[in-house]
Amino acid sequence: MNSFEYRKFTLGQFLRDIVYISLCSVLIALIFMLLTSEAFTFTAYIEYLLIAQCIGLSIGIPCSTLFHLLKPEKPFFQMALLTVCVVGGAILGSYIAGPLVHHKFSGLEGQISPQMIFIGVILGFIISFGFIAREQYLAFKLSANEEKLKRVSLEKEKMNADLKLLQAQVEPHFLFNTLSNILSLMDHEPQTGKKMLENLTQYLRTSLIQSRKPNNRLADEIYMIKTYLDIFKIRMGDRLSYRIDIPDQLLNFQIPPMILQPLVENAIKHGLEPKMDGGEIYITAFLEKEILTIEITDSGMGIQEKSATGVGTGNIKKRLKALYGAGAALHFEDITPYGLKATVEIPYASHHSHHRR
Repeated sequence: MNSFEYRKFTLGQFLRDIVYISLCSVLIALIFMLLTSEAFTFTAYIEYLLIAQCIGLSIGIPCSTLFHLLKPEKPFFQMALLTVCVVGGAILGSYIAGPLVHHKFSGLEGQISPQMIFIGVILGFIISFGFIAREQYLAFKLSANEEKLKRVSLEKEKMNADLKLLQAQVEPHFLFNTLSNILSLMDHEPQTGKKMLENLTQYLRTSLIQSRKPNNRLADEIYMIKTYLDIFKIRMGDRLSYRIDIPDQLLNFQIPPMILQPLVENAIKHGLEPKMDGGEIYITAFLEKEILTIEITDSGMGIQEKSATGVGTGNIKKRLKALYGAGAALHFEDITPYGLKATVEIPYASHHSHHRR
């Protein structure tokens, strides 16, 4: 990385540089007066201040322009330009300051003395050091921001990859089993087979559209889950029933795709299908203390190690943490005497931020 980073030259930044140079000149004038004068007088200080301001601005203005507009490729060239600005500015500032004051450093009118140039060079390098320190700080800050953006981008890419992996894990076996059911039903119950095929087509179409979006309405996710459950209701018959109770005011809430579907799949696969008489799935949502809570409760076999810590649920937890930090959560609760409740919590503030995008 170069010592100096190119940045857009703005009037506001230039004016801030002038203020910085002027303040440095005020301080340096005071220091030099205390070191070289036997007594402090206001008139003498004004003379020192005029010298410091003339030299400081003569050095600082070209230095400010250099730091903003030029992007040399080599540090040696950078330092050469800086030295030219400092020495040239010191000489120019001395010529300007000489006629304005009658100080012992100014020499004869129209002439410059080595002492004045020495003061100017010291002043110039102090000002330049301030510019360099600021530029290095800004370069470090820019680099840190770039690294942060890279990390966020990588996390997003990983999250998308995890989502695709999750879909790849969910859909093949689900498709295989459902198509097998459809083929079997077409021979004996063609109307039921046709209904299942319609549900499957609708589910696949909806899931494909939803999975390509960063966020979806809760209503759309629930619709996709409903088509998914309708397929299993045909497959399981009376062994499966479901209820969905979502208040209308929450249907437009934005949530990430494929957050709820794996939980419903777990409820069926690990809870209801292994149970002889099946059971019910109940999905509800409510808003409390600026947190949207979505509950998926089944009356199946209860908590299972695979359903609570499997790839699908682990993926959901990682995605929620990446998107919302500690504000979101997924946890499971064993229901007495039997059953399992999966709870997803999403901060309500995220709903407003998604709408502003």
